[in-house]
Amino acid sequence: MVMRSNPDPSRGLGWDVFLAGFVPGLMQFHLGQKSRAILALVSCLALFFAGWVMVGERLFYWALVTPDESGSPALRFAARYGLLLTLPELLNLPGNAIGALLAWDGSPSGERLWRLPRAMEHLGGFLTAASGMLAAFWSAAGHWDLRRRRDGGDDAPAPIANPALCAGLSWLVPGLGHARAGQKDKGLLLGAAVLAVFALGLLVSHGHACDRATASVWWIGQNLCGGGSLFAALITGPLHMESAPEHLSLGVVLCTVSGLMNLVVMVDAFSVAERSVFPVKLSEATS
Repeated sequence: MVMRSNPDPSRGLGWDVFLAGFVPGLMQFHLGQKSRAILALVSCLALFFAGWVMVGERLFYWALVTPDESGSPALRFAARYGLLLTLPELLNLPGNAIGALLAWDGSPSGERLWRLPRAMEHLGGFLTAASGMLAAFWSAAGHWDLRRRRDGGDDAPAPIANPALCAGLSWLVPGLGHARAGQKDKGLLLGAAVLAVFALGLLVSHGHACDRATASVWWIGQNLCGGGSLFAALITGPLHMESAPEHLSLGVVLCTVSGLMNLVVMVDAFSVAERSVFPVKLSEATS
C-alpha cells in the first residue's frame, strides 16, 4: 500500500486529461502504452460500427436533441460531426463522429429515415452504446495509470485488481467487479439488488420498459445496467407492443433506477480496487 505523509485524494488530473478520455487510447499513448492505445481505439471503433451497420442514421433520432430542419444551423452542424448528445456514444467521440459523417442527410427525406424503425435496431443500439461505455472504461484505465504513476511513483504496488476492469465487469454483470476485487459477498448482494429492480421493471411492463426506440432518454440511464439492457436488446425489446401496459411508466422508472443504482456499484467497485493501493485514512474519511 502507498501511504503518503500529506496525500490529497481529491486532487484531479486536470482538464486536458479529462478531454483526452473522449478519444479511446489517447491517454494510453501518452503513457507510452502504444499497443494498448491501438487496442483501445480499434476495440471501440469495431464495437461501434458493429452496431452502426444495423442502425445508421437512426442514431440521430435517439439524440437528446433531434437536429431537424426547424433546429438552428449550429445544431445541425454539430449533428453532422457527431457532437450531438447521443449518449453514451458521445464518449466514443471518433466512432460517433465518423458514423455521423457517413450517415448524415439533412434533407426532409433523410429526416424521415431517422424515424424509420430498423431490423435488429435494439441490438445495434446496444452495441453502439456499448462502444461508448467501453471508451469510458478505457478512459478510467488511463486515469488510474496516470494517478498511480503520479502519486505512487515507479515503486507503487499493483492493485488487487485493475479498478477500471472492476467497473467494467460491474457494468456488464452487477456485482462482478466487487467479486473480482475480493468482496464476493458484497458483490452478490449489490448485484442481486440491482438485477431485482431491473427485473421488476420488466415484469410490471410486460417486457416493454427497456426499449431505446420508445424511451431513448430513459434508456440512457437503463443502459448503466449493461447486462439488463443487453437482455432487453436480445429478448424483450423486439417484442411487439399492441397497446401500452397499465404499468409501463412504472416499469420504465424502475429499470432506470436500476441503472442508476448500478452506476453507484461501478464507482464503488473502482474505489475498492483503488484503495488497495491508495487507502483512505480514517482522519480523511471523517473530515
